Amino acid sequence: MCHALFMKNVFNKIKRLYKQLAGRLPSPLPVGINEFNAWCDDIKATYDLPTQSDDDIRFTCAAVIMRFNEIADAKPKYFFVRAMRSGAAKQIAGYAFGEVKNRQQAAYKAAQEAANVPQTSEA
Repeated sequence: MCHALFMKNVFNKIKRLYKQLAGRLPSPLPVGINEFNAWCDDIKATYDLPTQSDDDIRFTCAAVIMRFNEIADAKPKYFFVRAMRSGAAKQIAGYAFGEVKNRQQAAYKAAQEAANVPQTSEA
């Protein structure tokens, strides 16, 4: 029983690796909604994505496809994985950028207020 489970696990890992390699080759883009949903599900099952939300994956894939020119009819699935990872990295970088900017503005404002405070002298 344990051996069968081990072999099934190994087989699933080999199958996923094969799908990852095949995903680097161009494949036709989906043309029907059922085909699109199955295609997105396959990307989700094959790759480690920054999100596991079906809506996020579908939205990103649809947005990337919408940006293709009129003659693009095939792209590697890995192209979409890279777009998702890039988008996630940009979101995090934007958030980090905003945090640093807010801290710098708060420090600048505190310095301005400290400079404008009249000093009281006791004689």
